[in-house]
Amino acid sequence: MTKTSAPLSLYLKEATHTFHEDLDKSIMAHGLFSSADKYKNFVQLQYLFHRDINDLYNHTQLVEIIPDLASRNRFAQVCQDMRDLDLSLPDEGPSINIQDASTAIGWLYVAEGSKLGANFLIKLVEKIGFTENFGGRHLAADLGGRGPSWNAFKSAIDRAGFDPVLATAGAQAGFMRVKNYMTASIAN
Repeated sequence: MTKTSAPLSLYLKEATHTFHEDLDKSIMAHGLFSSADKYKNFVQLQYLFHRDINDLYNHTQLVEIIPDLASRNRFAQVCQDMRDLDLSLPDEGPSINIQDASTAIGWLYVAEGSKLGANFLIKLVEKIGFTENFGGRHLAADLGGRGPSWNAFKSAIDRAGFDPVLATAGAQAGFMRVKNYMTASIAN
């Protein structure tokens, strides 16, 4: 395992900054929040990503480190948003199978961190007629609030002793997966 003096959350933030920034710019450049039809593309890519990581919210090692991990999962909310938007659910695909906890936490870092940005996105969604109760459920804050939820997640991963190199590889793969889904969704 690679050691670093920086907390894992900071290490991941720095190591994935370019990936994160590129994804954010791409989403906004494609106007995925400019109309209901374009927003549907965003929800579809969210469905695919959250389907992929669904099983990670029950990862044996991770639930011991992050006790509320299962309740953080937004896959059910994304599925409901798909129904709200009259989008058919794609055929069930398997979640990614990652046994290594450090790699898995990198993928979850992407999903959990996106909840902070969702505070901005929900405002854009409301302008096109959707809310945290219809079509934008997956953008709603966790019960404890965005900041406290994110801080609790960071604190848990910072104390756990995950391998930062494996976690970074997982986070980078997660960002790339979302970007690939976005590229595919706008091509259709």
